[in-house]
Amino acid sequence: MTVLSAVSLGLAVVLTVAGPALLRGVARWCGPSARTLLALWVLAPVGWGLAWVGAGLGVVAELWGPGVKGVVTACLDLAQALHRGEAGWVGLGVVVCGAAVGGRLLWVVARRFRREVRWRRRQRRTLAACARSETVRRQRVWVVESPTPDAYCVPGGGLGVVVTRGAVEALTPRQMDAVLAHEWAHLRGRHHLLVSWVRLLCEAFPGVPLLRAAVEEVTELVEWAADDYAVRRVGVGPLAHAVGTMAVPGPVRHGPAVLAASGASPVRRVRRLVGPAGAVGRTRRTVCAGVLAAVVALPVLAVSVTAAGVAAAQCACAL
Repeated sequence: MTVLSAVSLGLAVVLTVAGPALLRGVARWCGPSARTLLALWVLAPVGWGLAWVGAGLGVVAELWGPGVKGVVTACLDLAQALHRGEAGWVGLGVVVCGAAVGGRLLWVVARRFRREVRWRRRQRRTLAACARSETVRRQRVWVVESPTPDAYCVPGGGLGVVVTRGAVEALTPRQMDAVLAHEWAHLRGRHHLLVSWVRLLCEAFPGVPLLRAAVEEVTELVEWAADDYAVRRVGVGPLAHAVGTMAVPGPVRHGPAVLAASGASPVRRVRRLVGPAGAVGRTRRTVCAGVLAAVVALPVLAVSVTAAGVAAAQCACAL
């Protein structure tokens, strides 16, 4: 196994076992920047997956040789793994695990896509039957006749932002401006794709602590990012009061693709909004950038070098 493949394997094991604790420790160094923390928690699962791919390619190259012809020959020989000893068993295990992981991921992708498409269709029918398209604070939104103050966005299909009649009546004009800015920030930033990405990986590989932690963190961090945009547009006070007004128990109405203004720990969000903003020094920014680079660049480098080695060996065999 090459040095890069060994490093990739080590990074994969570390992220799998101790990833949440390490990344949360780094996050404390990174400061309260939602964009930086989002990048950290969205890219960490990417690095985790690539690290395992790089480690697997290293094992394959070590056992079977770098050439494609050698890989094909080894695959045929795996039928006689009982007579080939430990190397045959390891090779057979790599093939079976790779096929199982790929099949599992494709199956989860298809199932989630089908489920979300059906949910959006139902949401579109529900809004057409039970809501009205109105202009609120010079913006076109869906208004649902519900006394519970709430606001959320539904991405895809031009559905947009939904607010309840209770929110229209309970919030002041400035607070409504903050809420609408928050929801449009979700839509413009495609935050639902980030949340769907980590949820997809967690559903495909439910036993990995890193992926469970990524779902928790990204779900909250997209709210932080939308809060920051709303604060820049309207100010801290209106948004904090609006979040507090809507943080009341109510009926569950949000689907898998919905991002609500009252979601993701509103108490922590308000504390972050009204608390003092600490300055982040150059050392902390450098550490955070280094971690981001290591998490993604090392696995990418390992996969690229291993794949390039396979391609070069195949070209040499052909010549």
